[in-house]
Amino acid sequence: MSQIEVAQIIEQIKQEIEVDADGRGKASMKATARLAGVSDKAIGKALESANLEPSKLALMLMEQGFDAANLNSWRTNGIPDIAIAIILDYYGYEAGRYCTAQAKLICRAFKTIGVRAWMQDITGWTTTPTQQPEQPPVPALPPVEQRLHTLVEAMKTLADLTGGKLNPYIEQHFKDFAANLLAEHNRAALSASPEKWMGVVNFAEIELGKKVPLSGSHYRGHLGTWVRTFYPQLGDRQEYRLVNGVQQSVYIYACHDPVVADGLTKAVEEFFAHPNPTAALRQAGAFSNKKRMKLVKQ
Repeated sequence: MSQIEVAQIIEQIKQEIEVDADGRGKASMKATARLAGVSDKAIGKALESANLEPSKLALMLMEQGFDAANLNSWRTNGIPDIAIAIILDYYGYEAGRYCTAQAKLICRAFKTIGVRAWMQDITGWTTTPTQQPEQPPVPALPPVEQRLHTLVEAMKTLADLTGGKLNPYIEQHFKDFAANLLAEHNRAALSASPEKWMGVVNFAEIELGKKVPLSGSHYRGHLGTWVRTFYPQLGDRQEYRLVNGVQQSVYIYACHDPVVADGLTKAVEEFFAHPNPTAALRQAGAFSNKKRMKLVKQ
């Protein structure tokens, strides 16, 4: 059989081939038989044998994961492309005296591209762009006034539940949160550049990811003393904040200023890199200065 004759057969069965949206092809039993160069009755008999005594072809198909129900349905619903490739291989090389030169020829032709790709090509199937799922709307915070009102109501409820005896840390948290909300509201109203004032411990933990211990040579108090001793140019602003359950005056720094932020970063890195910051502070007279300040206050 010549290539021209094969092309004519393919053209004749073209209308009996279809490809679904996912690119999977199938052909009628009659079209499959024409490709293999056998009668459609021969293929139908092989498919029907799966119910009782499976033929060699039926066994080859079932070894690939198809079952008897699949084979029976193909007689009316069409044969999938993967099964067609097996059928062509069978009649090309495995059917013994029933092998056909046409099946062998078409097997060779399909070896490079495969039956599925061939079906996609002759039917003009193209990949359809996958629709992108709709992105959920980005959640937005309520207005500052509403959030502040909610916070005040929550504070009232909590005070009622505890008889007015709030944990000092919780109380400080509420105050800080309310102050931040008010600052956010004021900044938005003034359209000014955002400011961020932080203590050096908060800066180290939040901005630099450091864990500042509560005790030892590298503890929190020594970090603050280190900055005030070796980097006094970074600022001297103070405000009362809760420290270890007690309101104390704490130095805070303009972390929105790149110069201050860089200076704090350098100070923190030097502090943690120093093997004995306590000795360095003592040598710099940091602790004696504290004692003199206490005597002056007394």
